[in-house]
Amino acid sequence: MISNKIPLSDIENARKIRKLRSDLKKDLKSGKISIKEVFSEIRYYRSVMDMKVIEVVCSLPKTGRITALNILKKLKISTCKKINGLGSRQKEDFCNYFGLKKSLLIK
Repeated sequence: MISNKIPLSDIENARKIRKLRSDLKKDLKSGKISIKEVFSEIRYYRSVMDMKVIEVVCSLPKTGRITALNILKKLKISTCKKINGLGSRQKEDFCNYFGLKKSLLIK
């Protein structure tokens, strides 16, 4: 019989990751950190790579879901795409739109 129990260490690790992403989105929304900092500092970079693009864009100041959807439509990025899953053209367009260095998304 296969056990369906998940080790406590995995549950705790997942909880830490969710908390880190939640704090990151709050800090972005409040303006404590910029999108440039998110992609240039390694402590943010690792957690943001598995986030959906729409979550990151919605977390920017003065940007709601509708504005984020319009930005993604303009950049031709699907709402279900994760940052790590962007194609080379999408990464380039994303970087250009937000004024990021192109090398930041290619690590």
